Amino acid sequence: MVSPLERVEGATAPWLFVHSLDRASERALVLAHQHDIVCVADEVEPSYLSYLGELGLGPAPERVIAMSRFSDRAPGRALWARLAESTDALRMVGSLMREGGPSRLHPSMASRGPFALAAALEIASDTEVRVAGGDPAIVEHANQKHEMRERAIALGIPVAEGEVVQLEVAGGRRRRDYDVLSRAVERRLGRTGRVIVRGSVGVGGSATVIVGRGGTDVDGMVRALSVRAENRTYLVEVMSAVVVSPNVQLYVSPAGGPITCVGVTDQRWERPLVQSGNLYPSAAHLTDSMLQWSFRLAGWLQGEGYAGLLGLDFVEYADPATGEPRAFLADVNPRVGADTYPLALFARLNAAQRRAGRPESGAFVSGTIDTRPRRFAEFRRATDHHFYSTATGSGVVPHHVESLGRGRCGVVVFGPTRDAVLRAYGELQSWCRREA
Repeated sequence: MVSPLERVEGATAPWLFVHSLDRASERALVLAHQHDIVCVADEVEPSYLSYLGELGLGPAPERVIAMSRFSDRAPGRALWARLAESTDALRMVGSLMREGGPSRLHPSMASRGPFALAAALEIASDTEVRVAGGDPAIVEHANQKHEMRERAIALGIPVAEGEVVQLEVAGGRRRRDYDVLSRAVERRLGRTGRVIVRGSVGVGGSATVIVGRGGTDVDGMVRALSVRAENRTYLVEVMSAVVVSPNVQLYVSPAGGPITCVGVTDQRWERPLVQSGNLYPSAAHLTDSMLQWSFRLAGWLQGEGYAGLLGLDFVEYADPATGEPRAFLADVNPRVGADTYPLALFARLNAAQRRAGRPESGAFVSGTIDTRPRRFAEFRRATDHHFYSTATGSGVVPHHVESLGRGRCGVVVFGPTRDAVLRAYGELQSWCRREA
């Protein structure tokens, strides 16, 4: 395993992290080094920044730039766009970047928008600003599920049984607008009694519907999709009985450089289509095959101009006829993923433990817990006995603290084995429930 954000030894030029939408932007803090800059939606509690500093993580507090300082509160808008349109914010970030010389902008996804932000930052900082990513056109291509399905088939990578359906209009309001999609679903339902319908564009299950056992019917599918207007193209795929759903994360170097595996984690599901975290190491039987397929697809993308982090979701299931494990590629994510943050924490904390001759972690589980405390300082006082200990290489590291205000907190639990971290995570959940 490698860190997804390795630095050249002795490098001092700052990286600027501008990740995601409002409610997740502060997760990038755990990726940053002291001289880096992190743009977030709202102010971060000083106690949390101090805690990260104790672990050797995060930027200096003065290098955390909250967009809320600039009277910019626009829920749902990408953070890069808010920064690009704020003269005062650009001036502040530019002055910090100017001190370190040529810099790198690290967005969630290297689409066209961050390249426009980089151009604005070059003017504000009077220094070169490179985007950590490749050609935005191939990024957008890789973000199309139906395109990646067709490419996988061409490369000999297994995909789910199914088909691609093109509608005449997106977000149609009449049932007949979905006739071609409905017929495709009915053709596939007989195989397992369940079909998954996915829009070609969309993350986190936002354009996905399960039809059949445990899901909705065809009319319910039409109602669900009629309120969404971002897709004309849908994948209709037979659902298998999932044993495990691994995610392979790779780092694709630019210009034909090496492609390396960051890590393979198992996705955890709160309920169908809603991911609740990741578990490492993976329990999949076909990890070697998944890695071969991942490198094959990543090599093609690199040849087309892609660079940066790349996540590939797989499904492992038992063959109904033989019981033998089988697997297929389910999705491609040309961006920073939810597993990027715990994988980076795992690599960085273990590196520090190794240098100090202390025990390293062998496993982790990430997820979100319900909490009574609404501030980090209070949360730490209440749960300090669960927190990560450098003496053991085990314990809890909070990494999504913005949600504390809503009674939730994203955490990563480290320990020696999968069983140990799952047990510790369950104990933390039980403790929080009792305290609540």
